[in-house]
Amino acid sequence: METRRWVHRLTARAGMLGALALGFGMAGCGAEPALDASEAEGQPPQLVIFVYDRSASISDHQLELAQQLTRQRISELHHGDRIAALQVLQRSLEEPPQRWSQDVPKAQMEGRELKRDSVTLARFQRDADAYMRAFTDAGDREEIMGTDILSTLHDAAAEVGPYRDYRKVIYLFSDMLQSGSEIEMEGLRRMPGDDWIESRKTSGRLPDLSGVCVVVIGGRIDTETGQRVKGFWSEYFKATGANLYDHNYSLRPVTLPTDPCPGV
Repeated sequence: METRRWVHRLTARAGMLGALALGFGMAGCGAEPALDASEAEGQPPQLVIFVYDRSASISDHQLELAQQLTRQRISELHHGDRIAALQVLQRSLEEPPQRWSQDVPKAQMEGRELKRDSVTLARFQRDADAYMRAFTDAGDREEIMGTDILSTLHDAAAEVGPYRDYRKVIYLFSDMLQSGSEIEMEGLRRMPGDDWIESRKTSGRLPDLSGVCVVVIGGRIDTETGQRVKGFWSEYFKATGANLYDHNYSLRPVTLPTDPCPGV
């Protein structure tokens, strides 16, 4: 029941934000003086995907941090970028996903940003921030029964698929402890075997995250368990074609990098 209410709130907010974005895109192109373009010259737009773990192992303060860092990153979006958000699944891909995505309205004139464009962008950022707070809500978590990061990354790959020409980054807010019937990483109780990744790659059972830059927020590296878990994910993302650099795997950074994988 709580999950249905969460999805209902999410759907209602998504419809409202979609209407706002449509209204912004239809705004008139008056004769306001041009401002400096916000996009870097020659740079393709960016696809920014936020993935949120709201399971019981995530503390309230980590969710608060996720909300703050999300707000900061949203404020750095440009015209023509795309934003997506997913909540980590509990058990498998058979679950209905809790996800949302939206294009940032384009500027009226390519290479030039009018004053009205600045207002449109600021409103989109404000409304996206308000809407996405549901993904970092510390309440209504009693019914979450597992943490299936592996399945969720297949949904993330589906978001990436149509946007291969974008610069792509996934910000993954999680302690990275996969928790399910097959794998239980908390306490290293049931870790994948040494051939787990390779066997799934060979059989085509890994998501295609080619060219995606991955940033993990919430992963421990100061313990033996944390290092074992990080080692698995480093190998996993490499096998999917993604890029997870050591400096992009941390517990609680003070800011999110806008370009965490330069040159990728």
